[in-house]
Amino acid sequence: MYNATLSVRGRSGWFRALFRVLGCTGLVLWPGFTSAGTEVIGSRFWHGPERTRLVLELSDPVRYKVFRLRNPERIVIDLSDSELAEGVSLLAKGDGPVMGVRSGTPLPKTLRVVLDLRAPWLYRAFLLTPSGSYPHRLVVDLSLDPQDGVSLADPSNTREEDYLVVIDPGHGGEDPGAIGAEGSHEKDVALAIASRLKRIINWDSRMRAVLTRTDDYYVSLRKRVAFAMNASADVFLSIHADAANRRSARGASVFILSTDGASSEKGKWLAQRENASDLAGGVDIGEQDPILQRTLLDMGLDWKIRESRSLGIELLKSLGRVGPLHSANVERAGFAVLKSIDIPAALIETGFMTNPDEEQALKQVLVQERIAGAIFRALSAYCDADQRCPRRTAEPNVYVVAPGDSLPLIAARLGLTVSDLQVANPSGSASLQLGQRLKVPDP
Repeated sequence: MYNATLSVRGRSGWFRALFRVLGCTGLVLWPGFTSAGTEVIGSRFWHGPERTRLVLELSDPVRYKVFRLRNPERIVIDLSDSELAEGVSLLAKGDGPVMGVRSGTPLPKTLRVVLDLRAPWLYRAFLLTPSGSYPHRLVVDLSLDPQDGVSLADPSNTREEDYLVVIDPGHGGEDPGAIGAEGSHEKDVALAIASRLKRIINWDSRMRAVLTRTDDYYVSLRKRVAFAMNASADVFLSIHADAANRRSARGASVFILSTDGASSEKGKWLAQRENASDLAGGVDIGEQDPILQRTLLDMGLDWKIRESRSLGIELLKSLGRVGPLHSANVERAGFAVLKSIDIPAALIETGFMTNPDEEQALKQVLVQERIAGAIFRALSAYCDADQRCPRRTAEPNVYVVAPGDSLPLIAARLGLTVSDLQVANPSGSASLQLGQRLKVPDP
């Protein structure tokens, strides 16, 4: 259990290890100060495939203890010298392993929160200091795995012989990423585009795609990297939407890893912002890995960066055909999420959430499909030059109708107009059938 009022980073290794042991065993750790009347000002749940998270937003740091009771199974959270803020009520019903949430005051000035569980789950609790728009937070993570290790979060079926593309929708859960003027979140845009890209790749069947997250929950940067490595990915793509101080900033960008500084001030700023996602997403101090894959072999690193640049060039060419580019060159920056050994990797900024026009566009299904289609065509072009990738089996200039397709979706995916497809398929475009073969005109 980590308490934000103590300077853990300055302590010795055994002291940090003691903190982690206490958090895993459920022993109480009280900080050495007294908080003067902390208020719980909000609460929310996040649910992932391997972890459920309760977040309590606090007016100040707090003394707390967390323990487990059985028959029936429940997790008890006691907050010392605390109360619910006026007008604030806890969620009465959880989700995932949590059947319900109760609160009370078993002792004077002690707020107790009880999570009623469907089955035994392990827990870990820690405090987070304010970050961005977030106040102090007490985080309680529930998991089935005692090590909370990295496993395949995406249930897609993959085989060793597959040419595997790991798609990483940026941010998620506690970390919204860039926020538009109308309140749109980067995390939602990234997941929507990534999910569409995965569907296109897997329907084509030449490659296989999996996601690092499949819903609105946070995955730490370290686990995103480890996920790609454990899955033996052939390509890693991280999907984002940009932010800038200038509301007029617009267009897509592509970044690859740099080991010797960013290629621009914007790249440096962007990498710093993205690498700070763990602060917003909420990662226990014991979970962070301060050195992300710094043992890269020179030969492997040279190959990775060379291949990443080739991939980035294809991405820029393809994205430039369906929308404006913010940068016409492949940029370089020290993104933590790109530091996977021997995996060609790129981070794609699909547009600017801080540009009102692009914020509106990025929320639209057809725009998301158009961007996903452009990324897919870039992957296909990169795959053509990669000896590890299977050769094309589909006929050129033929599109096979997939489940859920419509003419506008197909046109957006292919970077065409509906009229283009209707002219090329005068008798077969009125009513689409699954498996139907459509002629695709040159764009």
